[in-house]
Amino acid sequence: MSPRALRLIGRPFLDAVARRSLAGRLVGPPKSRRRLSRAETKRIIGRLWAHFDALAPRLPWEPTFGARMNVGLAAVTVAGHRALTESGIDPQEASEVLAEMAWRVYRTWGLVPAVIARLFTPDPLRRLRICTDLFRRFPFNPPGYRMEDVPAEGAVVFAVRRCPVADYFRSQGLSTLCVQTWCALDEPLARMWGGALERKGTLAGGAAQCDFRWVATKETTP
Repeated sequence: MSPRALRLIGRPFLDAVARRSLAGRLVGPPKSRRRLSRAETKRIIGRLWAHFDALAPRLPWEPTFGARMNVGLAAVTVAGHRALTESGIDPQEASEVLAEMAWRVYRTWGLVPAVIARLFTPDPLRRLRICTDLFRRFPFNPPGYRMEDVPAEGAVVFAVRRCPVADYFRSQGLSTLCVQTWCALDEPLARMWGGALERKGTLAGGAAQCDFRWVATKETTP
């Protein structure tokens, strides 16, 4: 997906997510918190897309549609962080706001494989395998992403050797933002799929790989 297509197709949905996360939200230090008005929310969203437009011409070209889409969304995250901090929001709090916004988007994607898996099997581990397999077909598919399966009993295990999103955040000097937003989505996603994620490190966090170990549980989070 090109940056222009992402802007045209994705903006209405992303703007709605941003308004829901920002309008009326209390921000700032404990002793001087303020509530974001609709007008300020609109200004922040406008600045987000202005920053995105500045980043778009330099986005790296990825070999797959899914990787290009994800890198474009990573640029939206970077643009959102800049827009929020420009408005006086602390960088750490801005990261927390963006993590919430990202989860609203990611949760929508994650529901699709969850529903498909439930149609095929009642077995929690098989459901988890179906969900992770579908995500590895799109949008986290090769050659944009490079992954290696690891044989394991009672779990779905694989290692991510190359992640274009981690690469992009690193190029912007914002690897920590990647860890606090994109990487942080995998644990609630695992819960939504009826499992738990065990992971020691991520590429964005400086590890040699993202080591994913998905373990099935009986509980699910909608």
